[in-house]
Amino acid sequence: MICWILLLVVFSFTKGSPISYSPKSSGNYFEVNMDHFDVIKENKDYWEWHLKLRKVNKTRSLVGMVEIKKPIGNDFTAQINILKKQGGEYRYLPYGLPEKQLCEFYANDTYVYPDVAKNSDLPEDIGSNCPIQPGNYTTDGVSFSLENFPKLILSSGDYATELIYRDPEKEICGVYRIYAQVHNI
Repeated sequence: MICWILLLVVFSFTKGSPISYSPKSSGNYFEVNMDHFDVIKENKDYWEWHLKLRKVNKTRSLVGMVEIKKPIGNDFTAQINILKKQGGEYRYLPYGLPEKQLCEFYANDTYVYPDVAKNSDLPEDIGSNCPIQPGNYTTDGVSFSLENFPKLILSSGDYATELIYRDPEKEICGVYRIYAQVHNI
């Protein structure tokens, strides 16, 4: 289930040597600097995330383990929200990825999950491996480039990508955020 990685839908893990990304249609350039990862809420009856950012050769990677304690399948849902810091606090923007059944959410992801599967011990085809069985799932380092992502239009500022999970009773059982700064160049 390693849902944590979809937090990276907008942000690359480059720090110190920021990436530059230019949507072909606009000619605008911006750089994204990864800042930090936070666990906002976590129901330890379902899973525990033991993840951190590690810097190797100027690139930040997500490393660690997620311990899944119960089978996690399509009775769970996931969604992604994008927030921007305004007036000293993070405010939700009107875009993100809508709430979907968990396995469908990952099976349809063509931007992030394929790289996660290559760099971890998660199943490559999550759609046919649903529900995800209890166990410890590890990554030795997942990092991304924005080159494969859809064209993005971002103004300078501080952003957060928030991943929210709901359990079968539709209660929030996990909230995770990755924070980054975007600078137009």
